[in-house]
Amino acid sequence: MRGVEFILELLYVVLIGGGLLLGFQVNHLFFIMPFAGIALMIIVNRIQQKKSREEIKKEIEGNWGKDREEKRNFEFIRRLYDEKAKKETFRMNIDDTTWRDLDMDFVFEKLDHTMSIAGQQCLYSLLRRPLFDEGELKKRDTIIEKFMENKDYAMFIQGYLYKIGKRYNVDVVSYLMEGIKIRQNPVILYSVYQVLSILIILSPIIIAFTHAFGILLLVALILINGTIYTNTKNKILEDIMVFEDMSKILRCANEIIKVGDKEQIYDLSILKSAFIKVKKIYNNIRWIENFERASAGGDPTGILTFINMLFLAEVKSFYKSINLINKCREELLTVYIELGNLDSYIALASYKSSLKYYTKPLLDKDMPYHFEAIEIYHPLLKDPVSNSLDVSGRGVLLTGSNASGKSTFLKTIGINAIFAQTFYTVLSKEYSSSFFNVMTSIGTLDNIIGGDSYFMVEAKSLKRIMDETGSDVTVLCILDEIFRGTNTVERVSAACEVLNYLAKKNCFVVAATHDMELTNLIKDLYDNYHFEEEVDDNDVRFNYLLLKGPSRSRNAIKILKLLGYPEEIYANAMERANDFNTK
Repeated sequence: MRGVEFILELLYVVLIGGGLLLGFQVNHLFFIMPFAGIALMIIVNRIQQKKSREEIKKEIEGNWGKDREEKRNFEFIRRLYDEKAKKETFRMNIDDTTWRDLDMDFVFEKLDHTMSIAGQQCLYSLLRRPLFDEGELKKRDTIIEKFMENKDYAMFIQGYLYKIGKRYNVDVVSYLMEGIKIRQNPVILYSVYQVLSILIILSPIIIAFTHAFGILLLVALILINGTIYTNTKNKILEDIMVFEDMSKILRCANEIIKVGDKEQIYDLSILKSAFIKVKKIYNNIRWIENFERASAGGDPTGILTFINMLFLAEVKSFYKSINLINKCREELLTVYIELGNLDSYIALASYKSSLKYYTKPLLDKDMPYHFEAIEIYHPLLKDPVSNSLDVSGRGVLLTGSNASGKSTFLKTIGINAIFAQTFYTVLSKEYSSSFFNVMTSIGTLDNIIGGDSYFMVEAKSLKRIMDETGSDVTVLCILDEIFRGTNTVERVSAACEVLNYLAKKNCFVVAATHDMELTNLIKDLYDNYHFEEEVDDNDVRFNYLLLKGPSRSRNAIKILKLLGYPEEIYANAMERANDFNTK
């Protein structure tokens, strides 16, 4: 294969380079050869593009419903969400603490079957901004379900979205939000460069009439344009890269609009309306994409790059488009977001196709709050153990030893509540609940830089949740080992009061604790559940099943014996524990 490419590259050089040389030195008829070489390049390029499309199609079909192993830059992926948050007041986002506590970066990776950076950013934004309108959720779900039913069409659209790609060094969103700022007057620069490129076109005619002067002029123009191209390209390299990505986005929009949506799955009217207003921009900047692709390896002979330099095509397209882009930033952003939403919905259709089972939630705003899930499971576990929970107007207190499943169950509840209110899907067999504002305090750590202790950090984390309570939307408050950073007496006392306070403030609390005293102190407002393990002389076994009532096991001390601790430690610890319980 490489041998064929080498022969073609050599042929291009002979036809184009040799034709130009013979045209100047022997006969002007030899100028036909470069045109033949360019025509051959176009034909070969078309054949290669067709082959590339077939390979992309095969890759997309093979990946449907499968996890995507790829490196992701979350600082970049969250850029659209952050920019929107600066400009919009959106009620009850998933805050950074909750996102981190629920391992949502890893959950996002599981769901991320997108083809483009726009899709990634829109999917991330979707997961961070739950909806509180079941009608809107059902509309979103209908689109996703239809893509699942029309998988071939969904993968066909993915083929176009694939071409946008995922580059984490080109911040299109910031440009669309803030505009492009340059010192020089783009209109004047474009006019000057246009004159220089016209002179290049006219140079063969000038050579025909005044041979020596014409050649001298051509050489001078090549040097001038080459210098301008190199200097300008270095100055606007980052902007050029943005234009290249913008060209890919607009090309994708154009192709999807042309194909249309015969199945009437996704309403393309907003995309069409915005694209009509920016189509002129697309016609101007698509040359940039072509030349950047050539410089990135699609032009082994360097001929296209030379033509780009000679006629200042890329530079002219850049300056011609700046004013248009700044005027149409809102429409360009609309195109970007519409393509991103389309990509994210197809990605969710692909993800849902991989699930063993799932259900559509029944959501309401009835009081008191309620939560019912049958065989609910965690999305990140390969072989998850499902559990069921049914509670109304009361909190849930979980007890059990370390590694028994408490934290995983807490996260299972939180993640699925987010799924329910973002893409109307829950990983369970049945699910009904109130609408929730999901907030957590699970993975609290010392803030060494800020000078806060573990207890202080956790107290601040809990306070942020308490500040959100009392509204018409129930707070789903997920807590793990409340106030673990202080002594037992103060921990139990403070935890008891905080948990009772939250339960009275339209707050559905699901909390895990090792403090068995709490199971009696707050039983009027909380239902007790626990996880347990089996310990014999050789092993510790966890079944991860949720059971009613508080934990009664003494397995923590038995594990010390299993690990080979001295017998007197085991015996005395068991005696002391029994004594504590009696008192």
